[in-house]
Amino acid sequence: MAQLHVSRSGAAYPDDLVLLKRLYDQVCEERGIVPGSPEASELAIEAMKLFSAGIFDEDTISRRLRHH
Repeated sequence: MAQLHVSRSGAAYPDDLVLLKRLYDQVCEERGIVPGSPEASELAIEAMKLFSAGIFDEDTISRRLRHH
């Protein structure tokens, strides 16, 4: 999938946050994770860790979140 922006600093810009939120919502729905639950918090933290580690590819983030 095409990326409009790639952060070299690890800072998440608005478009990055939209992507991460969409992937987070998808995984929560697929796994029946309740927003606000400890499991949801862990998933959100993992999404930000992946991004901060320089993983910007949507497919890679999605795959890693689904197998977390």
